[in-house]
Amino acid sequence: MNNFIILNKLIDYIDALKFKNVSKRVITELKIVADTIQSLNFDLNKDNIVLFEKYFVEKEYIRKILRELVYNGRCEEIETLLKEIPKSLIKLTKIPGIGNRLANILYKELNIVDINDLKIAIKEKKLRNIKEIGIKGEELINKNLNAYNKLQNEFSYSLGLSLYNFIKDKLEKFCNYEIFLAGSLRRKKDIIKNINLVTENSSFNNIYEILKNTSDFILIDKKDNFIKFKTFYSELEIIINFVPEKYLGSSLLYFTGPKSFNIFLKEKAKQYNIIESVTGFLKIENLTEKEIFFLFSLPFVAPEFRDNWELYIELKDKLSLEYSIKGDLHIHSNFSDGISSIYEIVKEASEMGYKYIGITDHTEDLKVAKGMKRERILEERLEIKKVERLFPNIKILFGVEANIRIDGSVDVDEDILKELDYVIGSIHFNFNETKEVNMKRYINAMNNPYITIIAHPSGRKIGERKEMDIDWKRFFIEAEKTKTFLEINSTLDRLDLSSSLSFEANKYNILFTINSDAHVSPQLSFIKNFGINIAKRALIDEKRIINTYDYYELQRFLKIKRDT
Repeated sequence: MNNFIILNKLIDYIDALKFKNVSKRVITELKIVADTIQSLNFDLNKDNIVLFEKYFVEKEYIRKILRELVYNGRCEEIETLLKEIPKSLIKLTKIPGIGNRLANILYKELNIVDINDLKIAIKEKKLRNIKEIGIKGEELINKNLNAYNKLQNEFSYSLGLSLYNFIKDKLEKFCNYEIFLAGSLRRKKDIIKNINLVTENSSFNNIYEILKNTSDFILIDKKDNFIKFKTFYSELEIIINFVPEKYLGSSLLYFTGPKSFNIFLKEKAKQYNIIESVTGFLKIENLTEKEIFFLFSLPFVAPEFRDNWELYIELKDKLSLEYSIKGDLHIHSNFSDGISSIYEIVKEASEMGYKYIGITDHTEDLKVAKGMKRERILEERLEIKKVERLFPNIKILFGVEANIRIDGSVDVDEDILKELDYVIGSIHFNFNETKEVNMKRYINAMNNPYITIIAHPSGRKIGERKEMDIDWKRFFIEAEKTKTFLEINSTLDRLDLSSSLSFEANKYNILFTINSDAHVSPQLSFIKNFGINIAKRALIDEKRIINTYDYYELQRFLKIKRDT
Protein backbone atom coordinates (compact mmCIF):
# COMPACT_ATOMS: atom_id res chain seq x y z
CA MET A 1 0.00 0.00 0.00
CA ASN A 2 1.27 3.48 -0.88
CA ASN A 3 2.38 5.71 2.02
CA PHE A 4 -0.06 8.43 0.94
CA ILE A 5 -3.04 6.08 1.43
CA ILE A 6 -1.76 4.88 4.82
CA LEU A 7 -1.20 8.51 5.83
CA ASN A 8 -4.76 9.52 4.94
CA LYS A 9 -6.31 6.56 6.73
CA LEU A 10 -4.33 7.52 9.85
CA ILE A 11 -5.39 11.18 9.57
CA ASP A 12 -9.08 10.18 9.32
CA TYR A 13 -8.61 7.91 12.33
CA ILE A 14 -6.92 10.68 14.35
CA ASP A 15 -9.76 13.11 13.53
CA ALA A 16 -12.37 10.56 14.61
CA LEU A 17 -10.51 9.86 17.87
CA LYS A 18 -10.41 13.60 18.60
CA PHE A 19 -14.17 13.72 18.07
CA LYS A 20 -14.61 10.86 20.54
CA ASN A 21 -12.42 12.66 23.12
CA VAL A 22 -9.93 9.81 23.25
CA SER A 23 -6.72 10.30 25.27
CA LYS A 24 -4.65 13.17 23.87
CA ARG A 25 -1.54 11.06 24.37
CA VAL A 26 -2.82 8.44 21.91
CA ILE A 27 -3.71 11.16 19.40
CA THR A 28 -0.25 12.74 19.75
CA GLU A 29 1.48 9.40 19.20
CA LEU A 30 -0.58 8.60 16.11
CA LYS A 31 0.14 12.08 14.71
CA ILE A 32 3.87 11.42 15.22
CA VAL A 33 3.51 8.16 13.27
CA ALA A 34 1.56 9.87 10.44
CA ASP A 35 4.14 12.66 10.12
CA THR A 36 6.98 10.16 10.04
CA ILE A 37 5.30 8.09 7.30
CA GLN A 38 4.73 11.27 5.30
CA SER A 39 8.46 11.96 5.34
CA LEU A 40 9.69 8.48 4.35
CA ASN A 41 11.62 8.12 1.09
CA PHE A 42 10.36 4.54 0.60
CA ASP A 43 6.89 2.99 0.56
CA LEU A 44 6.05 0.71 3.47
CA ASN A 45 5.48 -2.90 2.47
CA LYS A 46 5.57 -6.41 3.96
CA ASP A 47 9.33 -6.67 3.44
CA ASN A 48 10.39 -3.40 5.09
CA ILE A 49 7.68 -2.78 7.72
CA VAL A 50 10.04 -4.23 10.36
CA LEU A 51 12.50 -1.38 9.69
CA PHE A 52 9.79 1.11 10.62
CA GLU A 53 8.25 -0.87 13.47
CA LYS A 54 11.52 -0.91 15.42
CA TYR A 55 10.89 2.73 16.39
CA PHE A 56 7.61 1.78 18.11
CA VAL A 57 8.62 -1.38 20.01
CA GLU A 58 6.75 -0.31 23.15
CA LYS A 59 3.63 0.81 21.25
CA GLU A 60 1.85 -2.44 20.44
CA TYR A 61 -1.37 -0.69 19.33
CA ILE A 62 0.58 1.36 16.76
CA ARG A 63 2.34 -1.70 15.36
CA LYS A 64 -0.99 -3.56 15.12
CA ILE A 65 -2.61 -0.75 13.10
CA LEU A 66 0.42 -0.39 10.80
CA ARG A 67 0.62 -4.13 10.13
CA GLU A 68 -3.07 -4.33 9.25
CA LEU A 69 -2.78 -1.39 6.85
CA VAL A 70 0.38 -2.66 5.18
CA TYR A 71 -0.65 -6.35 4.97
CA ASN A 72 -4.39 -5.99 4.30
CA GLY A 73 -4.79 -2.46 2.91
CA ARG A 74 -7.35 -1.79 5.63
CA CYS A 75 -7.70 -1.71 9.41
CA GLU A 76 -10.88 -3.02 11.00
CA GLU A 77 -10.58 -0.75 14.04
CA ILE A 78 -10.31 2.36 11.85
CA GLU A 79 -13.21 1.33 9.60
CA THR A 80 -15.48 0.55 12.54
CA LEU A 81 -14.86 3.94 14.16
CA LEU A 82 -15.31 5.88 10.91
CA LYS A 83 -18.70 4.25 10.34
CA GLU A 84 -19.92 5.70 13.63
CA ILE A 85 -19.19 9.36 12.82
CA PRO A 86 -19.99 11.26 9.60
CA LYS A 87 -16.76 12.64 8.15
CA SER A 88 -18.50 15.96 7.44
CA LEU A 89 -19.33 16.32 11.14
CA ILE A 90 -15.70 15.75 12.10
CA LYS A 91 -14.72 18.45 9.62
CA LEU A 92 -16.84 20.97 11.55
CA THR A 93 -14.66 20.52 14.64
CA LYS A 94 -11.64 21.81 12.69
CA ILE A 95 -13.18 25.28 12.57
CA PRO A 96 -11.68 27.33 15.45
CA GLY A 97 -14.29 27.79 18.18
CA ILE A 98 -16.24 24.64 17.32
CA GLY A 99 -15.07 21.72 19.39
CA ASN A 100 -16.61 18.29 19.73
CA ARG A 101 -19.20 19.44 22.28
CA LEU A 102 -20.46 22.35 20.18
CA ALA A 103 -20.52 20.26 16.99
CA ASN A 104 -22.79 17.78 18.78
CA ILE A 105 -25.06 20.61 19.95
CA LEU A 106 -25.30 21.99 16.40
CA TYR A 107 -26.15 18.52 15.13
CA LYS A 108 -28.84 17.87 17.74
CA GLU A 109 -30.51 21.31 17.77
CA LEU A 110 -30.16 22.43 14.13
CA ASN A 111 -29.35 19.15 12.32
CA ILE A 112 -26.07 20.66 11.08
CA VAL A 113 -23.93 17.85 9.67
CA ASP A 114 -21.51 19.72 7.40
CA ILE A 115 -19.96 23.09 6.62
CA ASN A 116 -22.64 23.97 4.04
CA ASP A 117 -25.35 23.47 6.70
CA LEU A 118 -23.35 25.73 9.03
CA LYS A 119 -23.08 28.49 6.40
CA ILE A 120 -26.85 28.44 5.84
CA ALA A 121 -27.55 28.53 9.58
CA ILE A 122 -25.23 31.54 10.02
CA LYS A 123 -26.84 33.33 7.08
CA GLU A 124 -30.29 32.71 8.59
CA LYS A 125 -28.98 33.82 12.05
CA LYS A 126 -30.03 30.57 13.72
CA LEU A 127 -26.86 30.01 15.74
CA ARG A 128 -27.54 32.98 18.02
CA ASN A 129 -30.63 31.20 19.38
CA ILE A 130 -28.47 28.49 20.93
CA LYS A 131 -27.63 29.56 24.50
CA GLU A 132 -24.06 28.24 24.30
CA ILE A 133 -23.39 30.52 21.30
CA GLY A 134 -25.43 33.77 21.29
CA ILE A 135 -24.92 36.73 18.92
CA LYS A 136 -21.23 37.26 19.68
CA GLY A 137 -20.52 33.56 19.36
CA GLU A 138 -22.29 33.47 16.00
CA GLU A 139 -20.19 36.39 14.75
CA LEU A 140 -16.98 34.71 15.96
CA ILE A 141 -17.85 31.38 14.30
CA ASN A 142 -18.60 33.22 11.03
CA LYS A 143 -15.22 34.99 11.23
CA ASN A 144 -13.44 31.73 12.04
CA LEU A 145 -15.25 29.96 9.20
CA ASN A 146 -13.88 32.48 6.70
CA ALA A 147 -10.35 31.97 8.09
CA TYR A 148 -10.85 28.20 7.98
CA ASN A 149 -11.91 28.30 4.32
CA LYS A 150 -8.68 30.10 3.45
CA LEU A 151 -6.56 27.65 5.43
CA GLN A 152 -8.22 24.71 3.67
CA ASN A 153 -6.65 25.89 0.40
CA GLU A 154 -3.16 25.68 1.91
CA PHE A 155 -1.18 22.44 1.92
CA SER A 156 2.28 21.67 3.24
CA TYR A 157 5.22 20.93 0.97
CA SER A 158 5.59 17.46 2.48
CA LEU A 159 1.93 16.55 1.85
CA GLY A 160 2.23 17.76 -1.74
CA LEU A 161 5.37 15.69 -2.24
CA SER A 162 3.71 12.59 -0.78
CA LEU A 163 0.70 13.07 -3.09
CA TYR A 164 2.94 13.66 -6.12
CA ASN A 165 4.79 10.37 -5.48
CA PHE A 166 1.44 8.58 -5.20
CA ILE A 167 0.18 10.04 -8.52
CA LYS A 168 3.47 9.45 -10.32
CA ASP A 169 3.54 5.79 -9.22
CA LYS A 170 -0.09 5.25 -10.22
CA LEU A 171 0.17 6.85 -13.67
CA GLU A 172 3.63 5.64 -14.69
CA LYS A 173 2.62 2.10 -13.76
CA PHE A 174 0.04 2.09 -16.57
CA CYS A 175 1.65 4.35 -19.17
CA ASN A 176 5.13 4.62 -20.64
CA TYR A 177 5.53 8.37 -20.18
CA GLU A 178 7.45 10.13 -17.45
CA ILE A 179 5.50 12.60 -15.30
CA PHE A 180 7.60 15.67 -14.40
CA LEU A 181 7.04 17.81 -11.32
CA ALA A 182 6.66 21.59 -11.85
CA GLY A 183 5.09 24.59 -10.10
CA SER A 184 5.50 25.70 -6.49
CA LEU A 185 6.07 22.13 -5.29
CA ARG A 186 9.14 21.85 -7.51
CA ARG A 187 10.31 25.22 -6.14
CA LYS A 188 9.95 23.66 -2.65
CA LYS A 189 7.61 26.34 -1.33
CA ASP A 190 6.51 25.78 2.29
CA ILE A 191 2.83 26.11 1.35
CA ILE A 192 1.34 25.00 -1.96
CA LYS A 193 -2.18 25.47 -3.36
CA ASN A 194 -2.03 22.96 -6.24
CA ILE A 195 0.33 20.53 -7.94
CA ASN A 196 1.52 21.24 -11.49
CA LEU A 197 2.84 18.36 -13.60
CA VAL A 198 4.21 18.19 -17.15
CA THR A 199 4.30 15.30 -19.62
CA GLU A 200 4.24 14.59 -23.37
CA ASN A 201 0.98 15.35 -25.20
CA SER A 202 1.00 11.93 -26.90
CA SER A 203 0.13 10.47 -23.46
CA PHE A 204 -3.12 12.47 -23.15
CA ASN A 205 -5.64 9.75 -24.05
CA ASN A 206 -3.85 7.09 -22.06
CA ILE A 207 -3.66 9.23 -18.89
CA TYR A 208 -7.23 10.46 -19.31
CA GLU A 209 -8.53 6.87 -19.41
CA ILE A 210 -6.52 5.97 -16.29
CA LEU A 211 -7.87 8.97 -14.38
CA LYS A 212 -11.43 8.36 -15.55
CA ASN A 213 -11.48 4.64 -14.71
CA THR A 214 -9.52 4.58 -11.43
CA SER A 215 -11.48 4.99 -8.20
CA ASP A 216 -8.64 6.97 -6.58
CA PHE A 217 -9.19 9.99 -8.88
CA ILE A 218 -11.93 12.58 -9.41
CA LEU A 219 -11.88 14.49 -12.74
CA ILE A 220 -12.58 18.22 -12.50
CA ASP A 221 -11.84 19.64 -15.96
CA LYS A 222 -10.01 18.88 -19.20
CA LYS A 223 -8.98 20.71 -22.35
CA ASP A 224 -6.72 19.73 -25.24
CA ASN A 225 -3.57 20.60 -23.28
CA PHE A 226 -4.37 19.90 -19.63
CA ILE A 227 -6.37 17.72 -17.24
CA LYS A 228 -7.36 18.95 -13.79
CA PHE A 229 -8.28 16.40 -11.13
CA LYS A 230 -8.22 15.54 -7.42
CA THR A 231 -7.71 12.34 -5.52
CA PHE A 232 -10.38 10.74 -3.40
CA TYR A 233 -8.12 11.37 -0.38
CA SER A 234 -7.32 15.10 -0.62
CA GLU A 235 -8.78 18.44 -1.71
CA LEU A 236 -5.45 19.39 -3.30
CA GLU A 237 -5.95 19.98 -7.04
CA ILE A 238 -3.55 18.47 -9.57
CA ILE A 239 -3.03 19.84 -13.07
CA ILE A 240 -1.25 17.77 -15.73
CA ASN A 241 -0.02 19.93 -18.61
CA PHE A 242 0.48 18.12 -21.94
CA VAL A 243 3.12 19.50 -24.30
CA PRO A 244 4.91 18.35 -27.47
CA GLU A 245 7.93 16.20 -26.66
CA LYS A 246 10.31 18.67 -28.35
CA TYR A 247 9.22 21.41 -25.92
CA LEU A 248 9.50 19.40 -22.67
CA GLY A 249 12.53 21.33 -21.38
CA SER A 250 11.08 24.73 -22.18
CA SER A 251 7.66 23.76 -20.79
CA LEU A 252 9.14 22.47 -17.55
CA LEU A 253 10.92 25.80 -17.15
CA TYR A 254 7.69 27.73 -17.80
CA PHE A 255 5.36 25.65 -15.61
CA THR A 256 7.85 25.69 -12.72
CA GLY A 257 7.67 29.50 -12.58
CA PRO A 258 7.36 31.82 -10.77
CA LYS A 259 5.58 34.41 -12.92
CA SER A 260 8.28 37.09 -12.42
CA PHE A 261 10.96 34.72 -13.68
CA ASN A 262 8.88 33.75 -16.73
CA ILE A 263 8.38 37.43 -17.62
CA PHE A 264 12.15 37.95 -17.42
CA LEU A 265 12.82 34.94 -19.68
CA LYS A 266 10.26 36.10 -22.25
CA GLU A 267 11.98 39.48 -22.48
CA LYS A 268 15.32 37.71 -22.81
CA ALA A 269 13.90 35.47 -25.57
CA LYS A 270 13.01 38.50 -27.70
CA GLN A 271 16.74 39.20 -28.10
CA TYR A 272 17.05 35.79 -29.78
CA ASN A 273 13.83 36.10 -31.84
CA ILE A 274 12.28 33.23 -29.90
CA ILE A 275 8.50 33.32 -29.71
CA GLU A 276 6.16 31.89 -27.10
CA SER A 277 3.43 29.33 -27.58
CA VAL A 278 -0.26 29.98 -27.02
CA THR A 279 0.10 28.25 -23.65
CA GLY A 280 2.99 30.55 -22.67
CA PHE A 281 6.15 28.44 -22.85
CA LEU A 282 8.97 29.50 -25.18
CA LYS A 283 9.26 27.63 -28.47
CA ILE A 284 12.74 26.29 -27.85
CA GLU A 285 13.10 22.80 -29.27
CA ASN A 286 14.92 19.81 -27.79
CA LEU A 287 16.84 21.63 -25.08
CA THR A 288 16.93 20.83 -21.36
CA GLU A 289 16.38 23.53 -18.75
CA LYS A 290 20.12 23.85 -18.13
CA GLU A 291 20.78 24.19 -21.87
CA ILE A 292 18.20 26.97 -22.12
CA PHE A 293 19.96 28.90 -19.33
CA PHE A 294 23.22 28.44 -21.23
CA LEU A 295 21.54 29.60 -24.46
CA PHE A 296 20.56 32.83 -22.71
CA SER A 297 24.05 33.24 -21.18
CA LEU A 298 22.60 32.82 -17.68
CA PRO A 299 23.91 30.80 -14.74
CA PHE A 300 21.63 27.88 -13.94
CA VAL A 301 19.13 28.76 -11.20
CA ALA A 302 17.80 25.66 -9.41
CA PRO A 303 14.00 25.69 -8.84
CA GLU A 304 14.24 26.43 -5.09
CA PHE A 305 16.09 29.69 -5.82
CA ARG A 306 13.77 31.00 -8.55
CA ASP A 307 11.45 33.03 -6.30
CA ASN A 308 14.47 35.21 -5.48
CA TRP A 309 16.30 34.59 -8.76
CA GLU A 310 17.70 38.11 -9.23
CA LEU A 311 19.36 38.20 -5.81
CA TYR A 312 20.54 34.61 -6.23
CA ILE A 313 22.31 35.43 -9.51
CA GLU A 314 23.89 38.49 -7.89
CA LEU A 315 25.09 36.69 -4.73
CA LYS A 316 25.52 33.03 -5.69
CA ASP A 317 29.33 33.20 -5.80
CA LYS A 318 29.45 34.93 -2.39
CA LEU A 319 27.08 32.61 -0.52
CA SER A 320 27.50 29.08 0.79
CA LEU A 321 24.09 27.44 0.37
CA GLU A 322 25.12 23.82 0.96
CA TYR A 323 24.50 23.30 4.64
CA SER A 324 26.72 20.86 6.53
CA ILE A 325 24.49 20.25 9.54
CA LYS A 326 26.53 19.01 12.50
CA GLY A 327 23.67 18.50 14.93
CA ASP A 328 20.06 19.13 15.94
CA LEU A 329 19.11 21.43 18.82
CA HIS A 330 15.36 20.78 19.17
CA ILE A 331 14.45 17.17 19.99
CA HIS A 332 11.80 15.63 22.26
CA SER A 333 12.24 12.31 24.07
CA ASN A 334 9.83 10.15 26.05
CA PHE A 335 10.58 12.37 29.04
CA SER A 336 7.82 14.59 27.57
CA ASP A 337 5.69 13.89 24.48
CA GLY A 338 8.26 12.10 22.32
CA ILE A 339 8.15 8.38 21.63
CA SER A 340 11.88 7.54 21.50
CA SER A 341 14.13 7.21 24.53
CA ILE A 342 17.21 9.42 24.84
CA TYR A 343 19.34 6.35 24.06
CA GLU A 344 17.40 5.69 20.82
CA ILE A 345 17.68 9.34 19.75
CA VAL A 346 21.43 9.51 20.38
CA LYS A 347 21.98 6.20 18.57
CA GLU A 348 20.10 7.48 15.49
CA ALA A 349 21.92 10.82 15.54
CA SER A 350 25.28 9.07 15.89
CA GLU A 351 24.48 6.83 12.89
CA MET A 352 23.59 9.97 10.90
CA GLY A 353 27.08 11.30 11.60
CA TYR A 354 25.98 14.15 13.87
CA LYS A 355 28.62 15.55 16.23
CA TYR A 356 26.11 16.79 18.83
CA ILE A 357 22.41 16.94 19.64
CA GLY A 358 20.28 18.87 22.12
CA ILE A 359 17.51 17.20 24.11
CA THR A 360 14.81 19.82 24.73
CA ASP A 361 11.70 18.36 26.29
CA HIS A 362 8.60 20.35 27.17
CA THR A 363 8.21 21.93 30.58
CA GLU A 364 5.51 22.35 33.20
CA ASP A 365 2.81 24.37 31.38
CA LEU A 366 2.36 21.74 28.65
CA LYS A 367 0.56 19.15 30.72
CA VAL A 368 -0.92 17.63 27.56
CA ALA A 369 2.68 16.99 26.40
CA LYS A 370 3.81 15.53 29.77
CA GLY A 371 5.61 18.79 30.47
CA MET A 372 8.40 18.30 33.01
CA LYS A 373 8.45 19.76 36.51
CA ARG A 374 11.68 20.47 38.39
CA GLU A 375 12.17 16.89 39.63
CA ARG A 376 11.66 15.43 36.16
CA ILE A 377 14.16 17.91 34.62
CA LEU A 378 16.80 16.84 37.15
CA GLU A 379 16.01 13.19 36.48
CA GLU A 380 16.48 13.76 32.75
CA ARG A 381 19.89 15.34 33.35
CA LEU A 382 21.03 12.13 35.07
CA GLU A 383 19.71 10.02 32.18
CA ILE A 384 21.63 12.15 29.66
CA LYS A 385 24.86 11.66 31.64
CA LYS A 386 24.31 7.88 31.58
CA VAL A 387 23.67 7.77 27.83
CA GLU A 388 26.57 10.12 27.09
CA ARG A 389 29.03 7.52 28.42
CA LEU A 390 27.79 5.02 25.82
CA PHE A 391 28.41 7.34 22.84
CA PRO A 392 31.86 8.96 23.11
CA ASN A 393 31.71 10.30 19.52
CA ILE A 394 28.70 12.57 20.03
CA LYS A 395 28.03 15.35 22.54
CA ILE A 396 24.63 15.63 24.22
CA LEU A 397 23.51 19.12 25.15
CA PHE A 398 20.81 19.49 27.78
CA GLY A 399 18.13 22.12 27.26
CA VAL A 400 14.36 22.48 27.52
CA GLU A 401 11.60 23.91 25.38
CA ALA A 402 10.08 26.38 27.82
CA ASN A 403 6.61 27.79 27.25
CA ILE A 404 6.41 31.57 26.79
CA ARG A 405 3.45 32.75 28.81
CA ILE A 406 1.16 35.66 27.98
CA ASP A 407 3.38 38.12 29.90
CA GLY A 408 6.61 36.85 28.30
CA SER A 409 7.79 34.89 31.34
CA VAL A 410 8.53 31.17 31.03
CA ASP A 411 7.44 28.12 33.00
CA VAL A 412 10.88 27.21 34.41
CA ASP A 413 12.50 28.71 37.50
CA GLU A 414 15.64 30.78 36.98
CA ASP A 415 17.84 28.53 39.11
CA ILE A 416 17.05 25.65 36.72
CA LEU A 417 17.52 27.81 33.60
CA LYS A 418 21.01 28.74 34.78
CA GLU A 419 22.06 25.09 34.88
CA LEU A 420 20.96 24.25 31.33
CA ASP A 421 23.25 24.37 28.28
CA TYR A 422 20.65 26.48 26.47
CA VAL A 423 16.92 27.19 26.50
CA ILE A 424 14.36 27.23 23.70
CA GLY A 425 11.44 29.58 24.24
CA SER A 426 8.21 29.09 22.29
CA ILE A 427 4.53 29.92 22.38
CA HIS A 428 2.01 27.10 22.73
CA PHE A 429 -1.16 28.90 23.87
CA ASN A 430 -3.12 32.12 23.26
CA PHE A 431 -2.33 32.50 19.56
CA ASN A 432 -5.13 35.00 18.85
CA GLU A 433 -3.88 37.92 20.93
CA THR A 434 -3.41 41.42 19.50
CA LYS A 435 -0.17 42.51 17.86
CA GLU A 436 0.77 44.62 20.89
CA VAL A 437 0.20 41.75 23.33
CA ASN A 438 2.21 39.38 21.14
CA MET A 439 5.08 41.85 20.77
CA LYS A 440 5.26 42.59 24.49
CA ARG A 441 5.26 38.85 25.10
CA TYR A 442 8.13 38.17 22.66
CA ILE A 443 10.17 41.23 23.68
CA ASN A 444 10.03 40.21 27.35
CA ALA A 445 11.02 36.66 26.45
CA MET A 446 13.93 37.74 24.26
CA ASN A 447 15.22 39.99 27.03
CA ASN A 448 15.44 37.00 29.34
CA PRO A 449 19.20 36.24 29.33
CA TYR A 450 18.56 32.48 29.46
CA ILE A 451 16.29 32.25 26.39
CA THR A 452 18.77 31.25 23.70
CA ILE A 453 16.46 30.36 20.78
CA ILE A 454 12.91 31.34 19.81
CA ALA A 455 11.28 28.28 18.23
CA HIS A 456 8.53 28.21 15.57
CA PRO A 457 8.11 31.99 16.00
CA SER A 458 4.96 32.62 13.93
CA GLY A 459 2.96 29.86 15.64
CA ARG A 460 1.36 28.75 12.37
CA LYS A 461 0.15 25.24 11.61
CA ILE A 462 -0.24 24.82 7.85
CA GLY A 463 -3.87 24.18 6.93
CA GLU A 464 -4.94 24.53 10.56
CA ARG A 465 -3.80 27.76 12.21
CA LYS A 466 -2.69 31.08 10.73
CA GLU A 467 0.37 33.04 11.85
CA MET A 468 0.06 35.14 14.99
CA ASP A 469 -0.32 38.88 14.57
CA ILE A 470 3.28 40.09 14.90
CA ASP A 471 5.19 43.23 13.96
CA TRP A 472 7.98 41.35 12.25
CA LYS A 473 10.27 44.34 11.82
CA ARG A 474 10.20 45.00 15.59
CA PHE A 475 10.56 41.28 16.24
CA PHE A 476 13.72 40.97 14.11
CA ILE A 477 15.22 44.16 15.58
CA GLU A 478 14.69 42.78 19.09
CA ALA A 479 16.22 39.41 18.17
CA GLU A 480 19.23 41.23 16.74
CA LYS A 481 19.57 43.50 19.80
CA THR A 482 19.26 40.71 22.37
CA LYS A 483 21.39 38.22 20.38
CA THR A 484 18.53 35.70 20.40
CA PHE A 485 18.75 33.01 17.73
CA LEU A 486 15.73 32.23 15.53
CA GLU A 487 14.68 28.72 14.65
CA ILE A 488 13.73 27.37 11.27
CA ASN A 489 11.50 24.54 12.47
CA SER A 490 11.42 21.57 10.06
CA THR A 491 8.22 19.92 11.36
CA LEU A 492 5.99 19.17 8.38
CA ASP A 493 3.00 21.33 9.32
CA ARG A 494 5.08 24.15 10.83
CA LEU A 495 8.04 25.02 8.55
CA ASP A 496 8.41 28.07 10.75
CA LEU A 497 10.03 30.53 10.23
CA SER A 498 8.63 30.35 6.71
CA SER A 499 10.95 30.95 3.76
CA SER A 500 9.48 34.44 3.22
CA LEU A 501 9.96 35.45 6.89
CA SER A 502 13.43 33.86 6.91
CA PHE A 503 14.27 35.97 3.84
CA GLU A 504 13.23 39.12 5.75
CA ALA A 505 15.05 38.05 8.93
CA ASN A 506 18.18 37.50 6.87
CA LYS A 507 18.37 41.28 6.32
CA TYR A 508 19.20 41.70 10.02
CA ASN A 509 22.28 40.68 11.99
CA ILE A 510 20.59 37.52 13.27
CA LEU A 511 21.83 33.95 13.56
CA PHE A 512 19.59 30.94 12.87
CA THR A 513 19.32 27.29 13.76
CA ILE A 514 17.60 24.67 11.60
CA ASN A 515 16.00 22.05 13.85
CA SER A 516 13.81 18.98 13.42
CA ASP A 517 11.57 19.29 16.52
CA ALA A 518 11.66 15.48 16.31
CA HIS A 519 9.30 13.43 18.48
CA VAL A 520 10.61 10.05 17.34
CA SER A 521 14.17 9.34 16.19
CA PRO A 522 13.58 8.94 12.40
CA GLN A 523 12.18 12.47 12.39
CA LEU A 524 15.75 13.73 12.78
CA SER A 525 15.77 13.56 8.96
CA PHE A 526 13.28 16.47 8.83
CA ILE A 527 16.18 18.97 8.75
CA LYS A 528 17.73 17.46 5.62
CA ASN A 529 14.42 16.80 3.85
CA PHE A 530 12.51 19.97 4.73
CA GLY A 531 14.21 22.59 6.92
CA ILE A 532 17.20 23.14 4.65
CA ASN A 533 14.82 24.03 1.79
CA ILE A 534 13.64 27.07 3.75
CA ALA A 535 17.18 28.34 4.36
CA LYS A 536 18.03 27.87 0.69
CA ARG A 537 14.93 29.69 -0.55
CA ALA A 538 15.72 32.54 1.89
CA LEU A 539 19.35 32.65 0.63
CA ILE A 540 20.75 32.35 4.18
CA ASP A 541 24.50 31.81 4.16
CA GLU A 542 25.70 28.67 5.94
CA LYS A 543 27.83 30.82 8.26
CA ARG A 544 24.63 32.19 9.83
CA ILE A 545 23.30 28.75 10.80
CA ILE A 546 24.77 27.91 14.22
CA ASN A 547 24.33 24.14 13.93
CA THR A 548 26.63 24.02 10.90
CA TYR A 549 29.57 24.77 13.25
CA ASP A 550 31.56 22.23 15.21
CA TYR A 551 30.76 21.58 18.87
CA TYR A 552 33.24 24.01 20.41
CA GLU A 553 32.19 26.87 18.13
CA LEU A 554 28.55 26.08 18.91
CA GLN A 555 29.34 26.27 22.64
CA ARG A 556 30.73 29.74 22.08
CA PHE A 557 27.54 30.84 20.29
CA LEU A 558 25.30 29.45 23.03
CA LYS A 559 27.14 31.49 25.68
CA ILE A 560 27.10 34.83 23.84
CA LYS A 561 23.79 36.07 25.21
CA ARG A 562 24.39 35.00 28.82
CA ASP A 563 27.88 36.53 28.82
CA THR A 564 26.57 39.90 27.65
